[in-house]
Amino acid sequence: MSDITQIRARIETADVGGAETSSWIYLGIAGREFCLDSGSGDDYAVGAKTCFILGEEGGSANDGGEAGFTDVTVRNAEYNDPRKPQLDTEDLDLAPAYIRFAGSGGVQYWCLERAKISVRSGTGQEFEFDNLHLRTSEENRRIWLHHEYGERLFLYNVTGN
Repeated sequence: MSDITQIRARIETADVGGAETSSWIYLGIAGREFCLDSGSGDDYAVGAKTCFILGEEGGSANDGGEAGFTDVTVRNAEYNDPRKPQLDTEDLDLAPAYIRFAGSGGVQYWCLERAKISVRSGTGQEFEFDNLHLRTSEENRRIWLHHEYGERLFLYNVTGN
């Protein structure tokens, strides 16, 4: 087991009408929740592909062959850091990983096309989390999140797949 130094959350909003949101989006992983917001206001625009970087800088959204993503540092990075308190790779199996939509403001729903999370340890180990039902871009391979039909998408450790 080793310290988690960086988390990269690649989040893709569907490219369909009404998919965007200005609501809060959270990542739960390793027993902790992080706010995925760069402060730009367009992180979750229709068709947006954003790679949120938490913790140590470096690396790229394209490390895993995912083209078209824009790397951003999260707002309030000091408080959205897996090193404060220090999380360990052992924590990855102790609590479920998920994306959580917290509807607020004018837009109370969001259409998520894909969420793929990479976790890097201090020893260079990489862990990947994904929901395999969203692997392809098709009508039945995306999810609308809303307080009336679910606010969380759970992710699975797919390291090595």
